[in-house]
Amino acid sequence: MKQRKIRLGIAGMGYVGRVHLEAARKIPAIEVVAVASRNVERTRQVFPEGAVLPSWEDLLAYASLDAVIIALPTFLHEAAVVEAARGGLHALCEKPMALTADSAQRMLQAARSAGVVFMVAQLLRFWPQYAAVQKMVTKGELGRLHSIAAHRLAKPPEWSAWFQDHNQSGGCLLDLQVHDLDFLFWVLGMPRSLQTFAVGRGGSMEHIHTVLSFAEDQIATIEASYLMPASWPFSCGIRLVGAEAAFEYRFVSQEDIAGRAESAQSAMWFPNAGPPQALNVPPQDMFVAQLQHFVDCVQDPAQPLIAPPQQSYEVMKLLDASRWSARSGQPVLLETSPLYGK
Repeated sequence: MKQRKIRLGIAGMGYVGRVHLEAARKIPAIEVVAVASRNVERTRQVFPEGAVLPSWEDLLAYASLDAVIIALPTFLHEAAVVEAARGGLHALCEKPMALTADSAQRMLQAARSAGVVFMVAQLLRFWPQYAAVQKMVTKGELGRLHSIAAHRLAKPPEWSAWFQDHNQSGGCLLDLQVHDLDFLFWVLGMPRSLQTFAVGRGGSMEHIHTVLSFAEDQIATIEASYLMPASWPFSCGIRLVGAEAAFEYRFVSQEDIAGRAESAQSAMWFPNAGPPQALNVPPQDMFVAQLQHFVDCVQDPAQPLIAPPQQSYEVMKLLDASRWSARSGQPVLLETSPLYGK
């Protein structure tokens, strides 16, 4: 029996909301019926096929929605997800999940109580090269893993005034570091300890280094920055070193993730036995793959397996610990910290 289309709404039509709209248009099982935007007239130009509502509250009250994408400013994530759950709507929420782990926990509880599908858009789990190396680690193809080094560097964002207020956005520590902390959690689980060092302007944390240790004596580092010069291209990458091989992936784009189709990328495999070789990963639009997984869960219905919301909550606890470490100048022992035990 053919399933009917998922009637989807998108709350927030800034840059990432428009990316989600383009992804949804590529998935036959989705019908985007309404979006919410503060700039109604401008949004009608990019979304002529459905209703354009002036607020996310109006969207969540819109008749006949099955699910919603929350692409709002970070400080609104909790309120929107909780309200969506109360209305029986499945929700895909942009990262970071929330500003704090306490807020994330309330979101998780609301979704569980309502029995709706809830997923956080942790994009690296659907980014082909990151997903490929996660499978390599799981299969033991690198041998015993020794270390991981990740970076994510960009010029200061200028797209919205709310983002400049770190009480509303969390700044670089949340917005960029969340990607690589989530990847590390996906590959290695909860670390034993972490310490974050940060610099910025006016008390912000806009260039950070985080060092983590894990149960089997693996170490990892993350560098994330919104302090790069205006001419600096958006760049990210990861290097894993194991007993049998190493892997390195690099991505450079002049237009942030928006320029991913024209970006410079390399994925190299360095075995102990044999010469280095390029890793050929089948191309995949990570935004489409991410949304397709969410839709599959809604149609099944089942909670997400690739990006479980409980794991996104655990990553929020790591971000709380990272923020505390940067402010205090002290390391955090996760197993004994109240930040871990909640």
